[in-house]
Amino acid sequence: MRRLVRLLAATTLTIGTLGAGTAYAVSRQAPAERSATPAAAPAGKLRATPQQAFVGSQGPEQLKGPNLQPVWDPDGTDTWGEGTYTAISAKGFTSVRFVLFWDDFEPSKGVWNENAFTTLTTALRRAKAAGLYVVFDGVHLYGQPEGQSRVPEWARTADGMGAVAANGLGYLQQLATRYGANTEFADTVAAYDPVNEPYRWPVDHRSVLADYTKIINAIRTKDSATPIMVEPTYGDARVPDADLAALTPTDRSNLIWSVHDYYAGNDGVGYGDDDVAISPNPSDGTTGYDPADKANLAAHLQVQLDTASKAGMPLWIGEFGIGSGAAGHDGYIRDKVALYKSKGLGYAWWEYYDDGTFSMVDENDAWNAWVNLLL
Repeated sequence: MRRLVRLLAATTLTIGTLGAGTAYAVSRQAPAERSATPAAAPAGKLRATPQQAFVGSQGPEQLKGPNLQPVWDPDGTDTWGEGTYTAISAKGFTSVRFVLFWDDFEPSKGVWNENAFTTLTTALRRAKAAGLYVVFDGVHLYGQPEGQSRVPEWARTADGMGAVAANGLGYLQQLATRYGANTEFADTVAAYDPVNEPYRWPVDHRSVLADYTKIINAIRTKDSATPIMVEPTYGDARVPDADLAALTPTDRSNLIWSVHDYYAGNDGVGYGDDDVAISPNPSDGTTGYDPADKANLAAHLQVQLDTASKAGMPLWIGEFGIGSGAAGHDGYIRDKVALYKSKGLGYAWWEYYDDGTFSMVDENDAWNAWVNLLL
């Protein structure tokens, strides 16, 4: 989640966390409504084409659903129950974006926390049983220093993107080996989104894309088939056409351009002189939306659609959201979803459950009424 401040100061994450990443260690119970029948099982292994983010055996698949944190405590086993995934599917969603923290899985260099992997495996099995696709948000960067609040201390460098490119390839390969190339989950793992909102200040698109080249090549040595997502700096930056030449993976197939679209249309096309999306924006939980700015939503998104097209990739919205008490809450969701659908785009809401700011469900796990607008 991007709670962006100019010059990209610390972000505050609220995905089932308290303070500096201390996970909720509570077991949440599924109410009776969660026994509903889930949607049909996924239609085989997905691939990406330059026009479509996800294509299965029956044609294009529109992946839409929540962001969700599956590993709450690296030393515990609590995670969302089967009923949660069944309810997400029965509601009409088709996917979940799993928000993962690198330090849960590799606390020391090359030392794997098998407990965290076991919990993740449980979550994947439950998502699969409910007929949901899963996108791995592999290294969720946020906070300080430079996005590295949940980067293992041993792996930190000048910024979060550099830490992943220099020290995180082994961890991403573990995900690919254990899940993407694993026949049990080959049809469930829809994509790797290896780096959430890559930090680099001053903004340097070429170096970020060069680091993505290393990341993609590393994943491909373990999994040649699963789509891989590429995000612009901070999740929503305007990348000059010439800088796209820095992305040179050995295999350019099955790549997806993914953005985090929190823009509320309050400032024209919505990009500053530094190419980063204008802030404040609804990712702060309080900024609202004026329907009079609807046309600017489309202008902002078109920048990313054009970039994706020039890069030869389809587009997918990895995060968007607005605080529950913000002005224009329902109109924002209605206009964003209508825009995405008009462009044939899938999307992921931030997020399934938090402290209430963005939650799709209340404290009793009942759907908030506005969730229907996401569908």
